Amino acid sequence: MNVNISTGGLICGAQDKLLLADIRHYSGTHMQSRFSGDSTLLEGVFWFMNPRGDLVYYSDQSRGNRLYLLDLLSGSTQLLIDRPCCGLVLSGDWLYYKSETDHKLYRCLTDGTKESRVTDEPVECFVVEGEQVYYGTQQGIRSCHVSGSSREQLSESVPAHLLKIGDDLLFADTKNQYLLTALHLHTGEAQVYADVSPNSLNSDGRYIYCANRSNDSSVYRIDPDTGSKIRICGDSADHIHILGDTIYFSHRFEWYKISLTGGQAEKVITES
Repeated sequence: MNVNISTGGLICGAQDKLLLADIRHYSGTHMQSRFSGDSTLLEGVFWFMNPRGDLVYYSDQSRGNRLYLLDLLSGSTQLLIDRPCCGLVLSGDWLYYKSETDHKLYRCLTDGTKESRVTDEPVECFVVEGEQVYYGTQQGIRSCHVSGSSREQLSESVPAHLLKIGDDLLFADTKNQYLLTALHLHTGEAQVYADVSPNSLNSDGRYIYCANRSNDSSVYRIDPDTGSKIRICGDSADHIHILGDTIYFSHRFEWYKISLTGGQAEKVITES
């Protein structure tokens, strides 16, 4: 599961490359060597990047948000779906995405064939895990099989962002001041984290990281086991991404990085 998708999928690590979309000028996507730090600018503004080996699947903002495939070895691109798509998630042999036309959830094979609709209603956000899809609608949080069958209502909360950690769904509850909420799937009980209102949400599988709008969008780390929280970076942040032991985030439309443990942020790409 590529948790970075929930924050826009604007940064991607693939092989020895780091890809970062230019969100200041929308001039393209930076491809930076992790070893030398050298950077080139690729054509296309890549959103919702999903890596697999030498391939990267993405929605290209500069080409009407069409769904594309980039081969890092050859540098070639291939159009997979010729209509606007967003929220792209790669899971197994399938790509899951929202149509920007009807906002419903679809899927297709990784070569763009066998497209089918998963939901009958518009989807705000979603998570794919194994054979199950968890998704938020204006009528609440629901789940279904990846084929679209066996639909079930889980909660009447309307989520912004949606993550799954263990047996919990994590989201910002739009009906409750966007407070961070954990929905326990086995019991149906909800735990609310007071004073934490994420405008960007991510996880390393153990901790929750968010830009907390309740405190100038500074970066917080929350322990879901104890409920404890700590501010690990005072800069206002958006689009929080996690790659390995590093947090990447945008601040005033520039990309910065810090350790998962916090500290002084360092600029990644200097825009002219």
